[in-house]
Amino acid sequence: MAKLLFLQNLDYEFLGPMYISSMLKDHGHECELAIGQTFEDFEERIEKFQPDLVGFSIMSGSHYWGKNLAGKIKEKYGIKNIFGGAHPTFFKEFIEEPEVDYLVRGEGEETMKEIMDRIDGNECFHNTPNLSFSQNNEKTHNPLRNLRPDLDEYPFPDRSLYNDLDKLGERKVRNVITSRGCPFHCSFCFEDAMRDMYKGKGKYVRIREIDRAIEECKRLLAETNAEIIYFADDVFGMKKQWLYDFLEVYKKEVNVEFICLVRADIVASDEQYAYKLAEAGCKSVFFGIESGNEQLRNKVLKKQLTDDQILKAAKLLHDVGITFRTYNIVGLPDETLEDAFSTVELNIKIKADYPWCSIFSPFPGTELTDYAFNKGYLGKEFDYDSLDKSFFLETKLEIPHKREIQNLQKFFQTAVLWPWTYPLIKRLIKLPSNVIFRAWFGFIYFLVYIKSEKRNFWETFKFAIKNYKHVLVKE
Repeated sequence: MAKLLFLQNLDYEFLGPMYISSMLKDHGHECELAIGQTFEDFEERIEKFQPDLVGFSIMSGSHYWGKNLAGKIKEKYGIKNIFGGAHPTFFKEFIEEPEVDYLVRGEGEETMKEIMDRIDGNECFHNTPNLSFSQNNEKTHNPLRNLRPDLDEYPFPDRSLYNDLDKLGERKVRNVITSRGCPFHCSFCFEDAMRDMYKGKGKYVRIREIDRAIEECKRLLAETNAEIIYFADDVFGMKKQWLYDFLEVYKKEVNVEFICLVRADIVASDEQYAYKLAEAGCKSVFFGIESGNEQLRNKVLKKQLTDDQILKAAKLLHDVGITFRTYNIVGLPDETLEDAFSTVELNIKIKADYPWCSIFSPFPGTELTDYAFNKGYLGKEFDYDSLDKSFFLETKLEIPHKREIQNLQKFFQTAVLWPWTYPLIKRLIKLPSNVIFRAWFGFIYFLVYIKSEKRNFWETFKFAIKNYKHVLVKE
């Protein structure tokens, strides 16, 4: 049968490759995954497995690593490559890179199954939906297939794909999704662009049946050492009645701690929401604030979220003993230094347990990136290859107070967790950026991460030592 070998450079379990792997294995194909950094790291696995294709699931920033590795593999072994994930989905021009053979845009399970079926039958697969390729200097982008309306028709994700990670230590937090798609229209998020791509091709937001999601949770606990479930939906429990029914069954039949992503306005809309989460075993939630300036948050970022809703959600979560991580962004188009300070101050006001802050990265396909181009924050010479694999390093925008904002990001968590440091931080950010600022950020980021996601300290420490370059080092 046909063979696919996924390659990635981060010691982390991603659901996308696992769903594709389970789909392929259910139809008789073989799929494996290898983790490494350099070409030499993968040679033994490639020679042993002899894949028909090597696959990469990539975000913007890691695409540069992927295409270089793919080129070396093709040169030595003659094995073609296929790229999926956010970067090729929203930047189909990636197919113009000479190292790149194929792109899968959008959801990939059925497309990869069709491709592997045709490889197995020694047939051409160039007319497969969602596929982009280059042939005789002609670039072809096939139309997207309709979305599968029932997510429960897909097999459960193949957890065995990441068995190599078990050698690195305990993995007690595991991801599950109960839905795909997001109904909101935030300008900085790829979900809005994805929804537009799939317009007319089926219902975009799809929620799984409760019984099927519960069955996956129980199987996960039975087959792995998981102790905590992280519901990685874009928004967990978008439909309150579905959520309340799910939580009742979850408490009875699964009954382990869980973490989830929510929206502050949904939490604030019903005082029972936070209570029911806590009652079912939720210990921590994550939600986005993005900016402390309400006008910027709603007019430019289109978050549609008020300060009052954020304040109320924080109070309700604190009242029931649920800690929360806040997502924030600095270095935004139209943002002033005072706006960035207001983001720090709002997080201090709500006593965010686990503040998190990135620097805006102009990912292709998002409305906010187009806005940055139109407003002159990004020049025509801007190249997506210049994007860093980390969104914690520097801004690509030409904005006032660039240095101060970049430095503020490094001290954001410190200022929120220990507000007495805030006046000093306002002075420190005027200094030139330096390795001490980055090292301090890395240390605090590590502490916040292990607490917010209930990770084991020493296992996470080993992970951080091995992967710190993805956060703190420029490509």
